[in-house]
Amino acid sequence: MKKNNKICAICKRKVEKHDNFCNYHFLALLNIEKNFQTWKDAYENLNWKEYLEKLIKNEENGIWVQEVAKYLITEKMEGSNV
Repeated sequence: MKKNNKICAICKRKVEKHDNFCNYHFLALLNIEKNFQTWKDAYENLNWKEYLEKLIKNEENGIWVQEVAKYLITEKMEGSNV
């Protein structure tokens, strides 16, 4: 059986099941993706980057959500048309 030596792209914890994230950051990513449409409906013309920026600024969001949002903006959106 091959041992997984991957680490989370954000916090450097061991990655158990997911490609780039530990379980905490992966669950945060799922919540971010799941709730985008709700936010988009509430804020007309809200795009993905604006949504992520709002998540970062909202102090009621958990640290893992904020860290994933920052990661998505800095690492995933550079050079993309998202």
